[in-house]
Amino acid sequence: MRAKRFSVLLALAVAFAFGLGVFAASSAEAAKTIRVATVALPETTIYQGLDKWQKIMAEKSKGAIEIKILGRAVMGGDREMIEGCRLGTLDAGIVSGSVLANILPQFSMTALPYLFNSHEEANAYLDGPMGQKLFALLEEKDLVGLGWSSWSFRGIWNNVRPIAKPEDMNGLKIRTVETPLDMGIVNKMGGVATPMAWSECLLGLRQGTVDGISTTYGLGYPLKLYEIAKFASQTNQYYETAPLIMGKKLFSSFTPEEQKLIKETAAEAMLSTRIEQMKYEQGVQPLLEAKGVKVNSISKEVFEAFREKTKPLYDEFRPKVTPELMDASMAFLKAYREKK
Repeated sequence: MRAKRFSVLLALAVAFAFGLGVFAASSAEAAKTIRVATVALPETTIYQGLDKWQKIMAEKSKGAIEIKILGRAVMGGDREMIEGCRLGTLDAGIVSGSVLANILPQFSMTALPYLFNSHEEANAYLDGPMGQKLFALLEEKDLVGLGWSSWSFRGIWNNVRPIAKPEDMNGLKIRTVETPLDMGIVNKMGGVATPMAWSECLLGLRQGTVDGISTTYGLGYPLKLYEIAKFASQTNQYYETAPLIMGKKLFSSFTPEEQKLIKETAAEAMLSTRIEQMKYEQGVQPLLEAKGVKVNSISKEVFEAFREKTKPLYDEFRPKVTPELMDASMAFLKAYREKK
């Protein structure tokens, strides 16, 4: 009798334990996880935008979809992240638009020199039909665009002199991104483009291998560029987008309702990064000056002079960007400016 009762109790215990296991498994499966990578540091607005996406998604999906952030380039650089999303070894990532141009040349459009007059213009372009046209192109490369973040406008950090007029660029060896467009911009501005990986350029600036670097003005403080550069010039030579992308196969695995939620929450979070970056740049000058950096901006006349010097690159990149996209982009900006 005791043996029979023990067997019944054992069977119930096993069934109960198995039931809990099934329940635990189904609970775990209920929450879908999106692993999103970035090279950004936690101090940057891009990383903070991913934090915001994580919070918005948790709230609006009621915990059904979780965002896991993989920061500090743990999944590699932009090229590795793009390939990872395409192959499915990475779910999503924030990458530089100029690097995406390696597989979709049309993404060079937003990085053309002196295209945008302001953050407001860039936001209008990215959040409007032109931004959607660029995102639509991603699908042919097995990618989906979720939202536009930004590394903002690039400036010149150097140890020789402030860049206040075009002549100040003459002869300066400036580290650029390893792309023909970034190199072409610095060369047309009057400098000597020196392509170099980011991991090498900081040492190069410290040792004098290069006179300066072309990078985002607002990144100087979190990256502590004030420790190795004397001058920070807001030359605003081009605007570096940072689109949030996802692998198309993974995106297709979500329901239509989930897809809508993913895009809406991502777009909201990424817009916040652009707004916060603009605010940050407006207030970072005294922080840099307190560290001994001499900060300067350029006049409207000098901006237009640099625009004219770099204008030949539009003809050079027109076939790559495609005449249709370039003409549509310029028409959009013309109409936007006429409304103001």
